[in-house]
Amino acid sequence: MSIKILTQNFISHAPEFYSDLELNDLDSKHAVIVKDAYDFLDDEGTYKANNFRNWTTQTDQGAPMQMSAFNIYTHGFPYTFLKFLFVKVFRRDTERHLLNSFMDDISIIKSIGGESILKENPVHTSPGATEAYFIEGTSVNLRWLRYIYITQQIINHNLLSDTGVWVDVGSYYGGYQSIVRKYFPKTTIVMVDFHHQLCRSYIFLSKIYQDAEHILPDQLSNYKSLESMPKGSFVYVPVSDYYKIANQKVDLVTNFFSLGEMRREFHSVYMHSTLFKESKKVYLINRFIGSPFFEKTFDTDITIIDYMSNKQKIDYFDIFPMSHYILVKRELFGRIASRNLSSSYFEIMTSSQ
Repeated sequence: MSIKILTQNFISHAPEFYSDLELNDLDSKHAVIVKDAYDFLDDEGTYKANNFRNWTTQTDQGAPMQMSAFNIYTHGFPYTFLKFLFVKVFRRDTERHLLNSFMDDISIIKSIGGESILKENPVHTSPGATEAYFIEGTSVNLRWLRYIYITQQIINHNLLSDTGVWVDVGSYYGGYQSIVRKYFPKTTIVMVDFHHQLCRSYIFLSKIYQDAEHILPDQLSNYKSLESMPKGSFVYVPVSDYYKIANQKVDLVTNFFSLGEMRREFHSVYMHSTLFKESKKVYLINRFIGSPFFEKTFDTDITIIDYMSNKQKIDYFDIFPMSHYILVKRELFGRIASRNLSSSYFEIMTSSQ
């Protein structure tokens, strides 16, 4: 189905699709994202092929510049050639830092046994891909490398059974759900996010898994629990409907990056719910300090301490290694320079006792 038909089908099954614009007290980052998201719907109420996944506010986070057939086909020869020259002449240091980070990430993925997943899932073949770097028989971008790593970690640490139920809060466009589904085909995958993000996930996943069961927001009430939903289905839960699943227990609950960006009241809604406190496994990747005093990155005061109160047993804890050494050029204290991120990310896996 076309993106237009998929978008309109999702909206027809999400009666509160535009209600996210009325959400109060969102942190500044997500308030901007929500507002801008609806601006990207065209006059017919649909996303365009080139922006349902990559748009002004959220992207695949880039890839080193490369004169590849994919880039020429996607962006045209003049644009690709001129950008290649510009990067090589004016952004050599930035490009070098980015390529070094890519090489580190690929080596890390190999070190945990993820080389086969890396090669089995080239990003350029996924729907809506506009950024890809070709290397070692596959293609990747910055965000896709994260997805490959997370998938391998789920496998390595036995976080899912093939017939389990997985709830992910903050699914974006469904990229890592698409990869995990390949290796756990009977797992029920539940995504919690804003309506516009769920719509993106629905478009993306429907194009890959056309024969799967897709349970849309107005169909949630047809099932008494997440466990009762068809195995292998994709379930789309708007953040405004989180209360409908908050008191359930599932096999795995995850959040990658967004809990540490939320205001405390929203963070507490999730972390203090039965779903996060009593599910079999919880897997989180977030910043140690959401907003360090010297660089107020996000509109929050959440720190790692706020993740340690759910009384679950800690099975794994370490630094999240992907893009750990990346240097980003930005302004701080009036000076523009290449700097590491203001706060590292931790990676933690816990289980109910």
